[in-house]
Amino acid sequence: MYDFDLRTPDSAYDFLLTFFNMSGEEYIEEIIINSGNDFEKFWYRNAAKVNDINIDNIRVWGFHVVGSLDECGEIRRHGLRNLQKVLAGDTLFSRMLKSNGVLFDVERRLLFYKGKEYNVDYEWYRQNNYTMPPEKYLEPIAHRIYYDYCVNGFMMNDDIFSYGTNIHKRPEFLMKLSAAFPELKKMEDEWAKRSKSYKVNFYATINQIHRFNFDLNETQEELTDEEIMLIKRWMVSHAIDRAYNNLLSEVFLYVKDEIDIPPVQITSCEEI
Repeated sequence: MYDFDLRTPDSAYDFLLTFFNMSGEEYIEEIIINSGNDFEKFWYRNAAKVNDINIDNIRVWGFHVVGSLDECGEIRRHGLRNLQKVLAGDTLFSRMLKSNGVLFDVERRLLFYKGKEYNVDYEWYRQNNYTMPPEKYLEPIAHRIYYDYCVNGFMMNDDIFSYGTNIHKRPEFLMKLSAAFPELKKMEDEWAKRSKSYKVNFYATINQIHRFNFDLNETQEELTDEEIMLIKRWMVSHAIDRAYNNLLSEVFLYVKDEIDIPPVQITSCEEI
């Protein structure tokens, strides 16, 4: 099993040694002396060494950042689920929303707040341009539920506090709800006050990850042999940047929309 892990420079370096079956000395000689720190030359010289590696044997590591009210108990039991499933199911989040007058009918693309019905059909908003409330603030909610609802995280980010939306304190989705319904700001602030911040460390397999994560188009599902090598090239390039040049600031990890990360793929919930 090969662990593609950008969370630290050391783990990225270990991936390179394992992936190319090199010792540290062999890798340094190859990347610096033989390739002159030129990635293109390094890849040209060594790509054949990873040609036969089955991508099913590669685990891609990352972490999800959460402000949790139950010390990640629900995540430990059920894994990481996409936003649609969290809103539609009997979850801590959906119960909190319900207690504050918010209900979602995900299948019918409707939001109910204090008994009033609102349209959150993203396709409808895409065809119309609204600049006045409430539609102006409902469009980002619709976008999040029906376009950007997948499980996501970071392959690497050394300063999550710089992300800008306080995702370590409360679900970012609450910010969008508060914009549409200002009375919900109290709930958002209460969540942030009561929560503890965690990094949920997990791995995903290549076939669980969106193709665009590896700069591939989304027009087809099955990976071709050429695309498999492009994924390997992408991983090696990012691992070198992380381990050697430290050129990366953050790298995102997007799981396919319909895929959950089960508890068995979660290794720890690390309090920040």
